[in-house]
Amino acid sequence: MTRRRIIEPGVVWALSRRTTRRYFLLNPDEGRQIEQAYWYCLAYAAQRHGVAVHAACLMSTHSHEVITDVRGELSLFLQSFHRNFAVCIKAMRGWPGEVFDKRSTAAHELLTSEATIDALGYLIANPVEAMAVRYARDWPGAHTQPRDIGVRVVKVHRPRHYFDPDNPEWPESVELELQMPTALQADYGTELAQERIAENVRERERRALHEFKRTGMAFVGPRRVLRRAHTKRARSYEAFGSLSPQFAARGNPEAASAAVKRLRTFNAQYDKALAAWTAGKRTVPFPTGTWWMRVHHGARCGPAP
Repeated sequence: MTRRRIIEPGVVWALSRRTTRRYFLLNPDEGRQIEQAYWYCLAYAAQRHGVAVHAACLMSTHSHEVITDVRGELSLFLQSFHRNFAVCIKAMRGWPGEVFDKRSTAAHELLTSEATIDALGYLIANPVEAMAVRYARDWPGAHTQPRDIGVRVVKVHRPRHYFDPDNPEWPESVELELQMPTALQADYGTELAQERIAENVRERERRALHEFKRTGMAFVGPRRVLRRAHTKRARSYEAFGSLSPQFAARGNPEAASAAVKRLRTFNAQYDKALAAWTAGKRTVPFPTGTWWMRVHHGARCGPAP
């Protein structure tokens, strides 16, 4: 069962979705068709559901995005984005089964500017920390650099696979502006915010290099990455059963405490309302931020007492 999320307009989210059984289904290719499909599906879903995209990175077995849910339509955005991208990948790869893991998208709310900077740095440096390339800029697939945030506009044409050119629903080309998060723009401005993110990335690259020297490991390199077969699977150690955070405050105990209190209040009100709904009381209000019961069952929502 999908974990409850408080879906409200204006929330900044860090997202991640994995491929089934860690297959390299999203591995970049020489023709950059996977990258094209990724940017197209992301841009299409973002425009359709009012989502501001700040950064994105497509790894071989998973994707990362940092976004602002401007209109409070996160669930619809994820449904559109992942469905279209998955069926396009199936058509490209000739893949007979599911593309993404059946578990729901990992999503945690970024409560502070520092948490947002850290999430952006993690996203950008992910190819380095995954032992794929020495520097984040060397990743051969879809990725974002610190200088792109608030400046870059990704222009991409419709992929040849799956998307019917005669169907007016699929535009011939789309554009995706990588916007600077509002909080970072207000606190630092574009250039200083880019530098803060770049510092975070450089520190992650330094730590990764130190760790690989300590263990005697080597980076795969962009050429070998491109030669990976999508039918292979990642074999690196992975801890199973670990918890997925619901928010990040990056050392701000006040923000974290407020978020915990808010989540507990939301869950308590939701449980009470759901029990009343199950008993036949269709006028009972669910807490503000309820998504599934409001959208799919027409439940009323009201502010917390």
